[in-house]
Amino acid sequence: MSLGVAVLLGVLQGLTEFLPVSSSGHLALAQMVIPGFSQPGVVFDAMLHVGTAGAVIWYERREIRRWMTSPSGRRLLGLLILGTLATAVVAFPIKSVAEAAFLRPVWVGFALVVTGLVVALTKWMPGGPRDETGTTWRQAVLIGLVQGIAVFPGLSRSGLTISSALGAGLDRSWAARFSFLLGVPAIAGVAVLEVLDERHALAAAGWWYWMACLVGAIAAGFAGYFALTIVVKTLSSRVFHRFAWYCVPIGLLVVALTWGSS
Repeated sequence: MSLGVAVLLGVLQGLTEFLPVSSSGHLALAQMVIPGFSQPGVVFDAMLHVGTAGAVIWYERREIRRWMTSPSGRRLLGLLILGTLATAVVAFPIKSVAEAAFLRPVWVGFALVVTGLVVALTKWMPGGPRDETGTTWRQAVLIGLVQGIAVFPGLSRSGLTISSALGAGLDRSWAARFSFLLGVPAIAGVAVLEVLDERHALAAAGWWYWMACLVGAIAAGFAGYFALTIVVKTLSSRVFHRFAWYCVPIGLLVVALTWGSS
């Protein structure tokens, strides 16, 4: 893998991670058309997600410092732990199916359509009054369960979790921020597991592969920070549902082009 390809995929990951259009689906489709692309498991993809997790930490850096010394921060940490455990309960049983879908574009296309339909529903989801101090453990678990489903490429993690957060009554801005924060431990966990699972292949891959992972992660982090600010603004201005206009047509196009091929 060249560093140019790593940067390209990193930017693609960063721009699509927080927009409700499925970064994993876009990565899967892009990697299918890049000649000779290969990776041990989905380690490279996991490293790109680590880059976007870094964007979340940087975006929330001031709030994180405040949470570290306040009761509300300890409460939020508990909610994130509950949500992450709920994610694991769903994600682990379907992990092998999700990884297989990376090689089946028609599955990705159908999942993008589902993402678009879910995101479209947010037009009629006004959200609620609950912010960081009012979020309940039931809401955290619900959003975590939905996040677990989104390991399937084409199902947008941000799209599904933000939609479920709005449906559960979270404030529109906090729904996005809680979704992003909940993604950080999940991303870290997946990255560690992928590295452990593919440790022998990674040892044989050499330093150049790790350089490509680093460059891609940095590109994803910068692009992700830009996309993150867009999502927060679109939720506040109530135009989030319009991303469905992208997901549904592109998903149908992928299905039409790949039907019967996988």
